[in-house]
Amino acid sequence: MRVLPSSVPSPHIVDLSAACLLFAGLRDAARETVAIAYLDPNRRLLGMRHVVGGRDHVVVSIRRIAADALAFDAWGVVMAHNHPSGDATPSDRDLAFTRALAAALRTLEVVLVDHLVIAGDRVTSLRAMGVV
Repeated sequence: MRVLPSSVPSPHIVDLSAACLLFAGLRDAARETVAIAYLDPNRRLLGMRHVVGGRDHVVVSIRRIAADALAFDAWGVVMAHNHPSGDATPSDRDLAFTRALAAALRTLEVVLVDHLVIAGDRVTSLRAMGVV
């Protein structure tokens, strides 16, 4: 987990384009990687966690995301992961995980702001799809 130093200005993640900039480093990763951003009520970045997986999957625990959200006293979470295959279409596993994560975070009064699937220059927002 990476915590931002208080001397560094915190990015303000107010919309999809700001989130895409935050997660731009995932575009060209050769291995599937998940990045989770924890936000304060003003949607300022508190800190992040990155989890690197294999060629076509990554395992991240809802419990770990929830624990981080509580540790940061986060209002919201934005997550993204890449598809090295080049296809930004969410898998059935992506959809199921997103629904389960949103439900778990709601019980903690934390909002899942969005889950992005990134493949090269293409980004799919699960919020825009109505999943979140």
